Amino acid sequence: MDWRGLVIAVLGLPAAGSPAGAQQAEPAGCLGFEEALVLASATAPEVSAAEARRDRAQADLREARSLRRPQVTTFGRTATGDNGLTSNRLENQVGLQVSQRLFDFGDAGLAEQEASELLGQRRFEIYDQQLEIAYTLADAYLTRLEALEMIEVIAQRRSYFERQRDAVVDLLGTGGATRADRAQIEAQLAGADADVLDLRFRADRAFTRVREYTQQEGAVLCSRTVAGRDMTQALSGLETLDSVVATALRENPQVQARLSSIRSLEAGLSRARRNHLPVIEAVGIVSYVYDDAREDWEGRDRIGVDISVPLYTGSALGARRDRARADLALEQSALRVSQRELREQAEIAFRRLMSLEAQLVRREAVAASQQDYFNAISGEFDFGLGTLPELIDARLEHERAELDVISARYSLLRQKVELLRLTGRLPVTSGSGE
Repeated sequence: MDWRGLVIAVLGLPAAGSPAGAQQAEPAGCLGFEEALVLASATAPEVSAAEARRDRAQADLREARSLRRPQVTTFGRTATGDNGLTSNRLENQVGLQVSQRLFDFGDAGLAEQEASELLGQRRFEIYDQQLEIAYTLADAYLTRLEALEMIEVIAQRRSYFERQRDAVVDLLGTGGATRADRAQIEAQLAGADADVLDLRFRADRAFTRVREYTQQEGAVLCSRTVAGRDMTQALSGLETLDSVVATALRENPQVQARLSSIRSLEAGLSRARRNHLPVIEAVGIVSYVYDDAREDWEGRDRIGVDISVPLYTGSALGARRDRARADLALEQSALRVSQRELREQAEIAFRRLMSLEAQLVRREAVAASQQDYFNAISGEFDFGLGTLPELIDARLEHERAELDVISARYSLLRQKVELLRLTGRLPVTSGSGE
């Protein structure tokens, strides 16, 4: 075998129809994409903080509901003063007071509505926090898979150049190769090692985040095929731009949280507008009184109606109304901004998704053409019509095309994750918002 035949024999390249990074069987017990996102959203401390705010809102709702219920208090009094026209007495009293609102012009109902809508806002904020955690975890998950696939491709380059270096070393003694050829191959080996080190760092960094977010030590991630299948199922029904925008406006938790906040503030404004109206309560008192003149205890019972009306508060009531009105206007403005940004982001995300799908098809076509080109250069080289640098360049161009395909695939998957986040469809743990 001459030196050209020896070089051709060591060229390692996947056969046509078997691109680098082809899918292998899923590892046993691998951590799936959807499972990882659910685990991350269930254990994140940021979600626990949002749940604490929800619990506080639930307490506020219970307090608001108490306005409709009887209030029971106990009291003790001691007093001295005139009793009639001439006498002065010391009086000690202990007793029980029961009060119940009869009519308050809707104040209790508005207070409950205000607290209820605030609770709804806090639940949507929990969901939004879960989506943010899942989004962050999804990027780390895909980054690790992408880096590992690229390492696999570059490892094939290194293996190819190692075999070619061995062949060139054998041919140096016979004059079939030059020291320049060997130096060029050594440079390619060093470049492959540097690329692998960088990609290995990216993969390890991404896995550190996956491990910390999911609390799964030593987990093995499933392939992008599993992730792609999960995303395709989640994106069902979002085939058109109109459906994407409508779903985003309807399901995005940030928008829903603002809508709940507006309803809460509207109830608060209605309540503030009625703060000058009377509150009517039925009051009953049962007590025992010690009369020092008679040196004896006697029972006293009283039942009646209390009417309280604010007459003058130093403009405090008007200030509360103005503050409630301003808070509502601010939140309505923030909602319009959120809706505008969401429509823009949803449309851009959808169009970007369509573009990336088309780019992936073209990248795959380029990779196939580069493989055909490499095969052609290899054939010419075998017949003495090409040079070794041309063969190396063809091999590297094919590898770049394969890496571009991998990059395009994962850009497409990340864009799907973005679309799922905007439409509130990323898989997260359920029940935290209840």
